[in-house]
Amino acid sequence: MSSHLPLTVFTPFYKSFDYFDQTIRSVLAQSFGDFEYLIINDGPQEDATRIEETYRDTRIRIITNSSPLGLSASRNFGLQAARGEFIAFIDSDDVCEADRFLKEFDFLAAHPGHILVGSCLRYIDEGSNTIGHRTYPEQDEEIKRRMVAANCIAQPSVMARREALIAAGGYTEDFPFAEDYALWLRAARLGKFHNLQEDLVAYRIHLKSGKHLRLRPALRDSTKLKIEAIRHYGFKPTPAALASIAAHILLLGLPDRLIYRLFRKLFVG
Repeated sequence: MSSHLPLTVFTPFYKSFDYFDQTIRSVLAQSFGDFEYLIINDGPQEDATRIEETYRDTRIRIITNSSPLGLSASRNFGLQAARGEFIAFIDSDDVCEADRFLKEFDFLAAHPGHILVGSCLRYIDEGSNTIGHRTYPEQDEEIKRRMVAANCIAQPSVMARREALIAAGGYTEDFPFAEDYALWLRAARLGKFHNLQEDLVAYRIHLKSGKHLRLRPALRDSTKLKIEAIRHYGFKPTPAALASIAAHILLLGLPDRLIYRLFRKLFVG
């Protein structure tokens, strides 16, 4: 494989194959096929061997950590290890729609002033049934105006210029449960963002997911980040941003299961 590619697709992985086979199949079946699929394996070598023997696709490149790094460090390791000019993220329980990489790659190739493109989401449950949709603002100005009130960039839908994310500092341990949000807020100063107005990723909601298990610490880190963005990153303290900070603080006082139910009600329907 060439040391330089147009695209690296990247997934951090830890032990569970409950949905990961669906993720892998959705990546390998993309209409845009010129990429490496980088998997940072935070579990045993046997898991890497299982993937290699099951799929036997030369685009798959697996790096197994000698000891578990955790999600933030694995994400940063993957960002540094990627060979592609662009990097596309997909988590190990989510699914890419067939033309996702083609549409995002074409957008970035045609818009050199943009460093990142994402999309809207289709929510799915444990059985891959559609249970809702999530839209995001399209244009750079609107995304950044609303960025403190809510994270307007969905991590598993992102394709970005890898060097821009590295220049922004990559993923850090400062906010380990909102590492993607922290990166977008820092990267916003380096170039334009865009969200394609299509559901290019199926985002899975289930009780065993990190999204559920990490919901309370993610709320805590997101609250700190919103304040940091206003104080140090140049974002404006709009009424919506201040209301969001207040709402996060109130949510943190609720039981975990109630937080999860409210999350599903607000974002899934």
